[in-house]
Amino acid sequence: MLTCAAILLAFLGSILAGLFGGGAGLIVTPSIYMLLSYSNAQATGLMQTSITTMIGSLMLAGAIGIYKHAKYDHIEWPVVKKSAPWVMVGAAVGCLAMSHISNRVMVLIFALATLVLAIRSTLQLLRKNSSSYVGKSYSSYNPSLMYGGSLLLGMVSTLSGAASFAVPYYEYLGLTIKKAIGTTTVIVWLYSIVVLVFMVSSGWHVHHLPAHNIGFLNYHYLVLFLLPTIPGTLLGARWARVLPTYYLKLFFTLLLYVIGISMLFF
Repeated sequence: MLTCAAILLAFLGSILAGLFGGGAGLIVTPSIYMLLSYSNAQATGLMQTSITTMIGSLMLAGAIGIYKHAKYDHIEWPVVKKSAPWVMVGAAVGCLAMSHISNRVMVLIFALATLVLAIRSTLQLLRKNSSSYVGKSYSSYNPSLMYGGSLLLGMVSTLSGAASFAVPYYEYLGLTIKKAIGTTTVIVWLYSIVVLVFMVSSGWHVHHLPAHNIGFLNYHYLVLFLLPTIPGTLLGARWARVLPTYYLKLFFTLLLYVIGISMLFF
C-alpha cells in the first residue's frame, strides 16, 4: 500500500515540476517525510532525508523538463547564466544550515515558507487579471539585485525543500510566467547537484538515520519515486505550454495553501 502511494505521489509531484519548474517539492517532500515517519518513527534527520531524496528522484525528470522547455522556448538563458552560480552558492549555505537543524524546525520552515508564498500569490491574483502577466525586460534590474536575490533563493529553496519561490522571483525580475517556469527548471536542476553532493557527504557519519540511507539520501524511496517522475514531467511541461497563465497561477496558489496548512499541523 505504501509503495503504491509513493508511486502515485511521485507522479503527481513530477507533474508540478514540469508545470511550475520546481513545484514537485510541495508534494514529494512532505510525502517522503510522512512515509519515513510511519516506518522510521525514532530515526533522526527525517526532513533532511526527505528533501535530499526528493531532489535525487527528480534529477532525471528535471533533465527531461529542461529539454522540453527549451524546445518550447521557455528558458531565458542569459538569466540562467547570471543567476545560477549565486543560487548554487546559496544552496551550499542552506545545506550547511540544514544539517544542523532539527526535524520539527525543518517542517515549520517548510510550512511557513509555503504559506508566505501562498499569501503573496493570492495578493498578486487579486491585483491583476490574466492579461497583465507580462514582465519587463530582466535587463532593467540592477545586477546586484539579481545576484543577492539568487543567493537568497538558493538558501530558502534548500531549507524549505521546495523551489516554488523561484517562479515568482524570476517573474519579479521581469520574465513572463512561462519564461519563469522554464528558467526555474534549469536553475533547480543545477542547484540540486550541489544539494545532493553536500547532503550525502554531510550525513555519512550521522547516527540513527532511517533505514536504507546513504548519508541523507534514502535509496529505497529514491528508486520508488524515480520512474514515475518521467511521464509526469512530460505531461506537466506540456500543460505549462497550453494552459492559460491565470489558471496556472490560480492552481498553484490553491496548492500552496493545502500543502502549507497540512504540514503546519502535521
